[in-house]
Amino acid sequence: MVYTDGFLDDAAAVWSDRVRGRLERMLRAIEAFPEIGSSDIPASIGAAYGTRVRKAVVEPFDLIYEYDPDADTVIVYGLVPFRAAP
Repeated sequence: MVYTDGFLDDAAAVWSDRVRGRLERMLRAIEAFPEIGSSDIPASIGAAYGTRVRKAVVEPFDLIYEYDPDADTVIVYGLVPFRAAP
């Protein structure tokens, strides 16, 4: 897994232990099953991160990542608050 600076900044701003726990569990799940996230993304997320990204729910955020099956690599881009992704 590759974590972008944007994701690391987003994750550092999470203050809730409960949300941090959810995030850690989701990252482990994505590492094991990288295609579990939804490819049905809002246009705003596609415009910001590209059309190949996936989202996984880490309430109150969508975790945005991309899986490259050829390289078998997951790139984690960021956490988008639910209200920010129309």
